[in-house]
Amino acid sequence: MKKMLVVILPFFTACSMISEKSALQKANIQSDGNSYVSFVEDNDLWKEDDINAKSGITKEVFEKVIAAGLKIYKPIATANNESLSIKNNWDDATVNANCSRYFGSVTINMYGGLARREEVNMEGFALVLCHELGHAYGGRPYISDWQKMSAEGQSDYYGTHDCLRKVLPTLWAEEGKEDGFVEAYPETKCAEVFGANSADYAMCLRQLSGSQSLGNLLAAIKQEPVPSFETPDQTVVEETNLSYPATIQCRVDTYHNGTLNMDRPKCWFKD
Repeated sequence: MKKMLVVILPFFTACSMISEKSALQKANIQSDGNSYVSFVEDNDLWKEDDINAKSGITKEVFEKVIAAGLKIYKPIATANNESLSIKNNWDDATVNANCSRYFGSVTINMYGGLARREEVNMEGFALVLCHELGHAYGGRPYISDWQKMSAEGQSDYYGTHDCLRKVLPTLWAEEGKEDGFVEAYPETKCAEVFGANSADYAMCLRQLSGSQSLGNLLAAIKQEPVPSFETPDQTVVEETNLSYPATIQCRVDTYHNGTLNMDRPKCWFKD
């Protein structure tokens, strides 16, 4: 009788805000075979990267955002009986970020190629990190119940509704809107919900600034029109979409609703 060699592969969950094959290979991340789809197939924006570029955020800010995320979420990871590592990949041109949970260890990779994009401000980069933290700690609905990895839309929602409110106060010295951020809608809406000149108002402006930043980035990746807070996606799904929302607008709506303490949008979430 021939002997059969059985190879048992470890279970591994990978998640990403903007994922692509090349990025996963660079990060040395494996797939567990589950149906995690790419946000944009064949994303080659890494070809446009210049490590000496003056656009996007600086290496110093890049490192401060990572440090803030670690400081705030390491105790949460410890309480969850696991470790948390956020990798500094400043020299990597990948326009991406990814997260994995592997036998009691959560690893997040943040890339310089993403940070150097001209569309990305500090708040936007922090929101990407919060999205990845949201996969690990954002709660239901889950992509994987066993691994408790939050769905894409839930990670977006958690990013503004919970995580940014913890991370952003450690990243700026004074309250107030970002220089040059003068769009009428965020100022009006944030004042309506939180009251003008309050700390929550200032936070709201920062969060919507980061949300629009990522909307601009996603539009560049997909070569689509830039989304607007004032034109929400009218789609109503029949069941919750656990993968990426179907439109860039739906993702921006999710950031917007999380910021303003509104319900998760119906363009991906079915209660």
